Amino acid sequence: MQSITLSVRLSTSKWKTTRYKLQPLGASFIPRDINGVTQVNNGAVINDVGEQATQTELLAEKMLQQVYALLSRRNIIPNAVQEQMLTSHVRAMAHRSISGEPLPEVDASLFEEISEDSMMLAREVVAEFGNLPEEESWLLSVHFEVAKDNL
Repeated sequence: MQSITLSVRLSTSKWKTTRYKLQPLGASFIPRDINGVTQVNNGAVINDVGEQATQTELLAEKMLQQVYALLSRRNIIPNAVQEQMLTSHVRAMAHRSISGEPLPEVDASLFEEISEDSMMLAREVVAEFGNLPEEESWLLSVHFEVAKDNL
């Protein structure tokens, strides 16, 4: 008989949603969230940030410097809210780049109205990561497109 183990923890606001799946015998699963927190069977929580979190932070800082330098060269200045959202997105991209976590499916048709210039800038940034899918550039291009409206 297979055991039922925790599969995924999804966080929506302050409420936690938990899904379960059958795990093959002998397989183990350690649930972690983006901050490296691990929940153990007895309910204790340990922080397991380790090397992956360090790599993610270093990559995020490097990429943020490149992104803001790229925008500055193009005279694109995001406002404070746009800067906060862009920073959060680039940090999430760094996390996905290091962890290999995939994006949910993205519909390309949602980005048809994004200018070629914004898409090109986003593709340049995604290419610097080296291992992210094209869909990342679609999402990132929205930040550039919105910030261009500040001019």
